[in-house]
Amino acid sequence: MNRCFYVLLYLFMEWFSDRRDAQLRFLREENRILRSRLSQERLILSPEERSRLLAIGIELKHQVKGLISVVQFRTYQRWVKEEREGRQVGRVGRPRTISKQARQVIVRMAKENPGWGYLRIVGELIKLRCKVGKTSVRRILQEEGLYPKRPDRSGRPDYQPWDTFIKLHMNTLVACDFFCKNVWRPLGKHQAFALTFIHVGSRKVWVSPATYHPNEAWVLQQARNLLMWLEESELDATHLIHDRDTKFTNLLGHLLKSAGIQTIKSPVMAPNANAFAESWIASLKRECLNHFMCFSFRHTAACSVE
Repeated sequence: MNRCFYVLLYLFMEWFSDRRDAQLRFLREENRILRSRLSQERLILSPEERSRLLAIGIELKHQVKGLISVVQFRTYQRWVKEEREGRQVGRVGRPRTISKQARQVIVRMAKENPGWGYLRIVGELIKLRCKVGKTSVRRILQEEGLYPKRPDRSGRPDYQPWDTFIKLHMNTLVACDFFCKNVWRPLGKHQAFALTFIHVGSRKVWVSPATYHPNEAWVLQQARNLLMWLEESELDATHLIHDRDTKFTNLLGHLLKSAGIQTIKSPVMAPNANAFAESWIASLKRECLNHFMCFSFRHTAACSVE
């Protein structure tokens, strides 16, 4: 009886083997396409790759909603519709009509005039009766590894890659961020906050005393303590990175500016932009704070060291 059951089960599984094999081949084809595009920022399938996916999809009756990942399922449905209507696959994106000579002129302008922005280069090209858009100029210069300053409406330059900024100011850069720890008291659990500052060039760290109420006045006092710590440690600082927390107010910027330190806000929803402070806090929690419970500020004070 058991043997008959296993035979029926085997036949039942083999009934769906063709569909299973088609799914595997579909996934293999996707994997091959993705591997060939590892060095590219944008994934654009060629007509041949698109045709191979559609050929395998026919075996699955185009039921690949939970299977396809290189494009959206709606895009795949559009491919199926175009194939049924006999449409020819066109080239993706706009044609690039910029000549080699124009590209050389753009690169030469950027190298010989570092203070020129994209709009200035576009304007100079118009004088030469060469109409090239700002986006095309930016793309060409980025491909060449050139990042000129781009003035905003006020005329001030505001464009510089974040990693370039970090490299230029590595030895005079300070990164800061908040972290918290639960403190258990007789009346219940409270959350204590502390502010950490790391001098990126020397990797020296100063952690502020903890508080239950990290308001604007408290942050300003920690900024004063930071200036004293930098002076005592003989560390140079010209820039301070912080996130967009509302406790970092304009008064903080004015206080640090009077000491020759410019405050820089990290981009929105980009924790990697403040990676030095984020990484140090993660190490502190993983290797220290997560292994014990705090019952007073005396416990949290153990973290306030250089």
